[in-house]
Amino acid sequence: MSFAKCDIQLDRADFSVNAQFTVPAKGVLGIFGHSGSGKTTLLRCLAGLEKNVKGTVEVNGETWLDKKQNLSSQQRNIGYVFQEGRLFPHLTVAKNLEYGARRNPEKNNSVDRVHLIELLNIQRLLKRYPYQLSGGEKQRIAIGRALLKSPQMLLLDEPLASLDENRKQEILPYLEKLHEELHIPILYVSHNIDEMLRLCDDILVMQQGRSVFNGNIHDALISSESTLATVENAVAVIEGSVSKQEKDFNISTVHTVNGNQFQVPGLMAIGKRVRLIVFARDVSLAKSKAAESSILNIIEGKVSAVLDKKGGRVLLQINCNQDIVLSLISIKSYQLLQLSLDKKIYIQVKAVVTHGN
Repeated sequence: MSFAKCDIQLDRADFSVNAQFTVPAKGVLGIFGHSGSGKTTLLRCLAGLEKNVKGTVEVNGETWLDKKQNLSSQQRNIGYVFQEGRLFPHLTVAKNLEYGARRNPEKNNSVDRVHLIELLNIQRLLKRYPYQLSGGEKQRIAIGRALLKSPQMLLLDEPLASLDENRKQEILPYLEKLHEELHIPILYVSHNIDEMLRLCDDILVMQQGRSVFNGNIHDALISSESTLATVENAVAVIEGSVSKQEKDFNISTVHTVNGNQFQVPGLMAIGKRVRLIVFARDVSLAKSKAAESSILNIIEGKVSAVLDKKGGRVLLQINCNQDIVLSLISIKSYQLLQLSLDKKIYIQVKAVVTHGN
């Protein structure tokens, strides 16, 4: 279900943006592209921060942009978080949060302040000033302030770009919690593919100011229209939940929504929703199921597409009972196995990355 429909055009002397996309009613829409692809400019157009924007923007039945009007940023009920957070340095964390609540146009308090503080784990920070916070803490406060406005959408413009790797890993779990618990759309701008794979349900791919793909993250990784579907970025995303723990081996079993199961490192709570990230380079193929193998995840499937052939390698799409996995093997192996479309095959997954929602 689409919450917003957007057709945005902006022409400048040195750069232009032309993007058509929809925003789902819930979940995270990633806006992905390399530096200079127009990601931030597009977000600013949606937020009403750019002049001379043409096209149409319809949000939840309300027109923000058309030939007759272009609502200002103050008239668009959004929460916007910039790269550097932009907290008020002379206000405590509590006062910064109060500022967000005061900007709530409807005063409807759809976001519970106490729950939000608990969700972002910022209770102990309330009396501090911004100069006393780490980069990751500042971003959590900025997100909290934006949400206390009770916005229709939350826009995050590369919120991790200014953080070092440790701080990124500090804040990512909180973004995952927001993904799971918020009932408003989140638009997340980044040029980092790992962040997209970890957080996003849908994705808008930008290239030189133009939208080249808009759809769910799974399709983005295998569609020829998406710049993500390349040999270099070959990866599949699979959704599932934890069904079993093996404490003696520090292993959890994840059942996918389509009935397959993967054994993954680490102990996770039974019932916990997780996202499995499977890189094509970690998937080998065999014509028969190995009876004795060090590889724990061996699953039956069929070759459903040949996505790419170059540099002596072939990228294959394998359908395992509707769970789509990619495999990158040598062309020699491809020929030796005599693979063809709908050919029965067994995937052997050497490594799986898990992210919890």
